[in-house]
Amino acid sequence: MSTVFRRPVSEETVILFMDYGQFRIDGGVESPVEELELLDRALAAHPFASDGLAVVVLSPHQNNFHMPVTVQVWDERPPGDRAEWQQVCETRLRVGPEGTLCLSSPTDGAVDCPVPEGQYLIEISGRGFVNYGWPGSTEPGDVWRIRLWPDDGSEPLPAMQWNMPGYGVPENVPLPEVTASVDAEEWVVVVDDKGSRRLHIDELPAQAAAFQRQRWGGEPIPRLEDHPGAEDLARHDRAIAEAIATMGDPELRRLARWSAAQACAKAGLSDRPWVRPALAALRDGRPLPPPFDDVDAAMTRLHDEDFGPPDDEHVGAMEATMVLGSAGTTANPFDLGPIHRPSFALPTIIDANRPDALDAAMTTLYATGLVFGPEVDTLFAALRAEFETG
Repeated sequence: MSTVFRRPVSEETVILFMDYGQFRIDGGVESPVEELELLDRALAAHPFASDGLAVVVLSPHQNNFHMPVTVQVWDERPPGDRAEWQQVCETRLRVGPEGTLCLSSPTDGAVDCPVPEGQYLIEISGRGFVNYGWPGSTEPGDVWRIRLWPDDGSEPLPAMQWNMPGYGVPENVPLPEVTASVDAEEWVVVVDDKGSRRLHIDELPAQAAAFQRQRWGGEPIPRLEDHPGAEDLARHDRAIAEAIATMGDPELRRLARWSAAQACAKAGLSDRPWVRPALAALRDGRPLPPPFDDVDAAMTRLHDEDFGPPDDEHVGAMEATMVLGSAGTTANPFDLGPIHRPSFALPTIIDANRPDALDAAMTTLYATGLVFGPEVDTLFAALRAEFETG
């Protein structure tokens, strides 16, 4: 007797620029409750607050500038899987006639996803957390899922909050006294290692500069500011970051190809027959052979080989191995805990060929650092020897 796996009616993954430890979800119907008031309610009863028209969710992480959110619509309550998540919230939400689910976060994060008009129960789940407050990176790797299904009149399940080992959960913040002089648009809430607190917008420039210095382990390195992993690299090994910032294109291109080779060797990909031709082409500067002309095709082949044909059981195992593991340590931002190294290493072959040499070098080196994880200093020692950096 075969097992029938239930699936969502629709599914879409969006990327949200999440900052200030919070994001909002609404269905395009204007809420009579001010956003700051809803945020205060969430801080008073972690980890979320809702009025049925909007939901404010508190993330353990202060930020994630590339936060994946998978939005699923189901025709009835989906199978429960709370044990696979670290934070779960459930409430009611109305989606308006425009059929749009809106996700937003201060100050620049906003993304929409199509969801049919209706009254729903909504579940918001997150995992992959490394810390409460500053996560040690602008892209710490947490992932989220939103599931919606028609409101059947049942009561939403209680929220589940991440109990961080060695820390616990943040304390609830009592609701502030409301005064007529408070202008909601002039305040934001900052979540960091000191907890959650209000901050006036006039204080934001100084606060942002302090955050930048914290993220970079000193002053930002201008040439690297827009490149992935630059803050982590500078904070962990500033000498290497500064050396890369002075490299010309030929040396950067060599660094990208060298990093990809290191990643694949560490992940055990170098000896796979279908990967060897791609590494040879990368080394010789030739076009990459199939399936490396399409990153999705290459990743599909890898996951079929390592996890088997996709079904609900294998997808769950694959996601857990790729993303979760145990929480890493902020002392080493490259250590995400146990990961599926080949999944992080394989894209470096393609990334090393990015048109911009600095982008190729930084993207590939950062991913290689994640492959090495707790042994990243071994990688950086080899880099120093290979490129004669300080």
